[in-house]
Parts: sequence; C-alpha cells; structure tokens
Amino acid sequence: MMLRALAQVRSYTLLVVRRPTTTAADVRRLEELLEGVTVRTYDATPYFLGRMGPLGRFTEARAAGLPPWIRSRYSRDLHASLARRTGVALAIGEAAGAYIKSTMLAWHWDKANVLAASAPLAISESRSLLYKARAAHISRTSKSFEASALVRCRTVSVTSQEEAERLVIMHGRRADIIIPSCVSAPADYVRIPGPLKLVWLGSFAYESNIVGLRRFLRNGWEKLRRSGFSLTLIGSGLSAHLKRNLQTHDGVTTLGFVEDLRPILSSAYAAVVPLWSGAGVKLKTLTLLAHGVPVFSTSCGAEGIPQTDGIQIRESPEELAEAIISSSSSDLERMSVSGAELAAAEFSEDAFQRKVNHLLADHIGLRCGVDLLPWEIT
Repeated sequence: MMLRALAQVRSYTLLVVRRPTTTAADVRRLEELLEGVTVRTYDATPYFLGRMGPLGRFTEARAAGLPPWIRSRYSRDLHASLARRTGVALAIGEAAGAYIKSTMLAWHWDKANVLAASAPLAISESRSLLYKARAAHISRTSKSFEASALVRCRTVSVTSQEEAERLVIMHGRRADIIIPSCVSAPADYVRIPGPLKLVWLGSFAYESNIVGLRRFLRNGWEKLRRSGFSLTLIGSGLSAHLKRNLQTHDGVTTLGFVEDLRPILSSAYAAVVPLWSGAGVKLKTLTLLAHGVPVFSTSCGAEGIPQTDGIQIRESPEELAEAIISSSSSDLERMSVSGAELAAAEFSEDAFQRKVNHLLADHIGLRCGVDLLPWEIT
C-alpha cells in the first residue's frame, strides 16, 4: 500500500529483491500496479557457507551483523548499486534496513515493528532449549542490527503509538511520524454470515501467530466445538507438517493461502485473533474489520486500533471462547457495522495517503534538506 500511495505523489525507482519463486509475470504485474515507477530487481546473495546447513547460515549472518531471516533476503548487488547513489531513499520494512549503512543517501526507515522489543518474546515462546538458544541469538543480533541502522537513518516511522514508545525505550529514538497500516475496502462484497462459522487469519510462518493459535486450540476450542462452532484457518506460509498437526483438532479446517478472501469472510460468523506477542498494528485485524467480520481478540491483536464496538477484547483463550458463545446476533451485527466504519474512517487508502503526503512534505523532504531526486526505495 505504501508503494501505491507514493506513486500517487511522484515517480520513483523501486529496488526489490527477487524471491526464488518470483517470476517475470510477477514483476510485470508490479510494474502495471505502480504506473510511472521504475522497477529494478536483484537476486539475493547466496550463502557462502550454505552447504553447512543452519550452522553455516547462522555463522555467516552473524558475521554480516544481520539476523538470519534478513541475511536470507539480502542482495550484495543491490547494496553496491545504492552505494553509488546520492539523494533520498526510503527503506520499507525491517529487512530493508540492511541497506542503510555504507551509503551516502539520506534515509527514511518505515518500520513495521521494533525488533528489539518483539524478538525477545520468541525466547519465552520457544519449545526446547535448542529453540531458546536460537531465539536468544536472533534477539541479540536483531537488536544490534536495528540500533546500527537507526543511527544512520535521518528519519523513521512506525505503525502505532505503542511502537513509538517501544522505540524510545529500546533505542532512545523518537519516531518522526506514525503511519498506521491500511486496508482496501472490499469490492462487490455482501456479508451473509453462516451459522457458527469462525475464521482465523494470519501468516503460518510467523511463530507468534502459531503459538497463539495453538494456545487457543488447546484451552478455548473444546468449549466452542461442543457449542457447535467450526473454525477455518487461512493464511500464507502453511507447511504440510503444520497442516497435518492442526487438522487433528475436531471441527478445524486448514485452508492455507487463498487468492480471494471475500467468499470466506463474507460467510464468517466471527473471527478470533488469539495473539499474545507481536508488535504494531495487525494487518489481519484491520482486514477482518474492513470486511465487517466481528472480531474477538486479545489486546495484543488489537494494538494500535482505536476503541471500537467492532472488537471484543479478552485476554485468555477461555475468555475468548466465552465471549463468542455469549454474543447475540444483535451484538454481532453491531460489531460488524462498527468495525467496518472504523476501518473506513481511520485505516482507508485515503487516510493512509494523507499520512504519506505528510511524511513526504514535513519529514523526508524538509528535514533532510535535500532535493527529492533521485529517490530510491528498497
């Protein structure tokens, strides 16, 4: 959404790293979506020690001062290209922070979350000593990497007031602007809720999502199932092993990635967001609200979202289950309307565009004190 909003204001050059599955058709679709934007693609730099397995990758990432997941996406060729440029650059997302060092560019870093605050949570959620040791290493590396990039960037944005406060606590750095996430209102969409059909939405590759989902299934799902509820799980990053594990729960259907959310969300009775760790505004929660789905969430899952009747907040799996069961049809209808109205008013593309315009005029342009040309986005 950030890329589309920026394209409405001015032309720019977009530098992106191809994933192994990226096709030429994917790049063409991106170019069509971002009219007037020059798109240049780069391959991620392979691990030199990749043949040694996880140990080799961890060793090489540590030597580079990067968390392993960021090193896997890093392109040395892209970084070399940036080192030859001057002007203003915008790094979107945590992985883009890897390119801030060793350049002469005036950087703005648009962050999804504060790594130094969110990474330690993975330690307590790890299931074994080996995973705890791995999480502890990633936590230390993430904090060091983030601190180094923050020192070098001119300005920084985050997605919520809570994240701005974490940035101060963890790094002593104040966010220059808060730009909440946004969602598009679904087109050709009519809600016809099905009886007792619950939905869970999120990335299966994000550990905090799975930890929260398993906790909910373990402690809250049985009561809902006895009351006749079913649960559909949708999202990207689903492995065959995880799917088999989740399918062992009676009444749970694990779909994984779906191209179009509308058929599932239009028939959803309600959604559950059982999340006890993670930072920033949750795009999944905004997506559910925009589709008019009543949301039952923990406070973590509703972070950065103004108080609304569209979300009922409970802090345990048992309380989430009880809130869902005890909600009447009129309660759910009120939640549906209120959530959709909030998403349209506070998290629409128009509201996001206004924030981006403010970012360009008052933060990137004026505070950097340089011309906006050339402008590179990684």
